[in-house]
Amino acid sequence: MPNYARLFIKLILSLGVFAVLMLWLLWNGYLIDIPSDRELQNYELAQATEIYTGDSVLLGKMYLENRRCISFNEIPKPLIKCLISTEDSRYYDHNGVDFISLGRVLIKTIILGEASGGGSTITQQLVKQWFPRSGYETNNLVFHKLREMITALKLERFYSKEEILQNYFNTVAFGHNNYGVYTAADYYFNKKPAELSLVEMATLVALLRGTSFYDPQRFPDRCMDRRNLVLENMNRLGYLSYSQLAKAQKAPLVLSQKKNDDLAPYFLQHIKQRVEEICSSKEYFGYNRPNPYTDGLRVYTTINSKVQEYAEAALTSHLDELQKKFDREWTDVQWRRNKATLIRLIRLNKYPGYQKVCKALETGNVTAESDSLLRDIKKDLLRLRAGFTCIKNTGEVLAWVGGRDFSKSKFDHVKSARQVGSVFKPIVYVTAVDQGVNICNYFKNRRKSFDQFDDWRPRNASNSYHGEYTMKGALTHSINVISVEVLLRAGLSDVLNVAEQMGISRELPQVPSISIGTPDISLFQMVNAYTCFPNGGKRLSTRYINSIRGINDVVLYEEKTKVEREIFTENVAAIMTNMMESVVNVGTSRALRNSYKLKGPIAGKTGTSQNQSDGWFIGYTPKFSAGAWVGADYPDIHFRSLSSGAGSKTALPIWAKFVTQLQEDESLKYLLEGEFTPPNARDLRCLNQPLYRVPPKPVLDSLSQDSLVILER
Repeated sequence: MPNYARLFIKLILSLGVFAVLMLWLLWNGYLIDIPSDRELQNYELAQATEIYTGDSVLLGKMYLENRRCISFNEIPKPLIKCLISTEDSRYYDHNGVDFISLGRVLIKTIILGEASGGGSTITQQLVKQWFPRSGYETNNLVFHKLREMITALKLERFYSKEEILQNYFNTVAFGHNNYGVYTAADYYFNKKPAELSLVEMATLVALLRGTSFYDPQRFPDRCMDRRNLVLENMNRLGYLSYSQLAKAQKAPLVLSQKKNDDLAPYFLQHIKQRVEEICSSKEYFGYNRPNPYTDGLRVYTTINSKVQEYAEAALTSHLDELQKKFDREWTDVQWRRNKATLIRLIRLNKYPGYQKVCKALETGNVTAESDSLLRDIKKDLLRLRAGFTCIKNTGEVLAWVGGRDFSKSKFDHVKSARQVGSVFKPIVYVTAVDQGVNICNYFKNRRKSFDQFDDWRPRNASNSYHGEYTMKGALTHSINVISVEVLLRAGLSDVLNVAEQMGISRELPQVPSISIGTPDISLFQMVNAYTCFPNGGKRLSTRYINSIRGINDVVLYEEKTKVEREIFTENVAAIMTNMMESVVNVGTSRALRNSYKLKGPIAGKTGTSQNQSDGWFIGYTPKFSAGAWVGADYPDIHFRSLSSGAGSKTALPIWAKFVTQLQEDESLKYLLEGEFTPPNARDLRCLNQPLYRVPPKPVLDSLSQDSLVILER
């Protein structure tokens, strides 16, 4: 054999060995970064954690990628046909790389210079989604194509065609931070994948060519053109007849109306923080802690969607009415009287152009520009805020409304502390009753100074001082000066101790003015404290979450209500409830009966802080406790009089409108059922005596101003 023939054979053999070696090196990832077999077999998609109400309404999600994975059986067959006909018509005929299609691309692109697509199979597209291009391959077409081809061939060794399609539909992005077909179908059409029509399926497949360019919300015409091309591809492969094609192409592009994703946004904000705390806790999970942003958990909260909707509607409806009254009170004359306060608040908030506005106010040289800015600032300062929460007496939070509009203010007024006014008085009174102060006693309604407290001289809101009241009468009509007397009888330190036991975790000032509600406490803590009364003196743990479950519905975390402590006896609790029923029936909260015609057992207390800056009402039934707070951001901005700014006018109507809706809902009427436990017969006789009396003249003459008049029985 001639030498050149031997050389040629050696060359061919050498090239063959070299090619085999190169392929082996490439296949095993020595020359380019090829994912390992373990990575391919154990790849996991990040899934969103979904947060539900107690009645299984989706509240929101926590995610890095908004995705919910589904099984192959949940993917409708026409959707698979849409995809295959458009992205990879020979999908079932190749092993990850379509060499026929690749040859077509090379001939048309390189030889003929025509655009012919990238030739990537569905498997290769999945590889690009799972292992994005990076490093030295990013700008080198040959390297990344080679990498994706090898990985695709490997992928088809470990996954069936059905599993690859399932992974593909769960992986790909559909725009607007929607990953996977489940979330895309929900976002664009408010449907599950199995509920989609053919044209809706074609629309989703059309988006895969370019989620921004073919965005159906921004560019509906482009999207329809691409959708119709998908339908034509289906016809070309025999999946659609010509008549079906014509009908489908004429169909309009109909997207779902924007869904109400705003249910309980303040609660959702709170619950996300709580879920993060739970999932990061070694106490619950040790070192095998779930990630709420990637592990697809299901969080079931205690919120009831209907109760929440009624609470939000009640708050918004009343606040709309109240805002008009509030705006009318703050006339130009009123603003001029409060010019110094206005300037201080403008500087504090640093509103846009605040320096110009302050200078204009100080000099009196108001320009058109500064006047326009000033009007906007005043409008913002006058915006009334509100909070409302409802807690079942067994511990579950049923409603949580932290404000009127979450998009404009994310500050949560359920959790924020404000001056509580007279809603604190029941804590003072229950301490006194528990300490043995005689509820048969009458207390003088008179003003006095307290030398031991720097001559502090409390006054009544009505500025009226006459006659004598029982404790029940004083609480019913919210007599401040008697509340101070009750506090002194109970003992200041004991009142502070009971407040803490009832759930007031905020440190309270050790001053007697707490008896008339000067402390700043959150609405949530106050409503929690009130649940001790219908619960017979027991403080129960409050729950926001029922359970946290894994993807396979395995319970990872569960909360149960438990009795944290017994603070006072059932009879003491019944005495307080009887007193606060009187507040509702004939006292400062009588509008619930007279104006709103509410029926059934209700107990509660109004509260109004200094200068009507804060309005409160907390009320309870045998089944639930709920409270409302209303005020402006700054206490300096307030109602001018009690006739318009008392808690009975600002906060109580929210509670009343909320309960009215519960009464009208057959499925929620049970929340208004039941009866309060009555006090024992002896105490009931004291509670049933007249709330107020004018003492006989001899008694008035013979008793000193500091005496306590005891009813003779």
